[in-house]
Amino acid sequence: GAIVNADAVIGQGVILNTGCSIDHDCTLGDFVHISPGARLAGNVRIGARTWIGIGAVIREGVTIGCDVLVAAGAAVTRDVPDGTRVGGVPARPI
Repeated sequence: GAIVNADAVIGQGVILNTGCSIDHDCTLGDFVHISPGARLAGNVRIGARTWIGIGAVIREGVTIGCDVLVAAGAAVTRDVPDGTRVGGVPARPI
């Protein structure tokens, strides 16, 4: 039930859960976890070992660093640096 669109690059050990959507030109680093129902718009970059919570939405062109946690239902509209935890609408550090 996961959707992966054109020119997406998926690293090793990545989990794409039920109903998630990875749009065109996205890049997912190694050991990324995309939870059920999460949506990544086009040209999103996600660093290694990052966890995207259930129902989260990542806006087009956003870069999310390594070792990041994006909370369930978050709407990420800006780049997120390595090692940060974000949540809310719009997503902010928590």
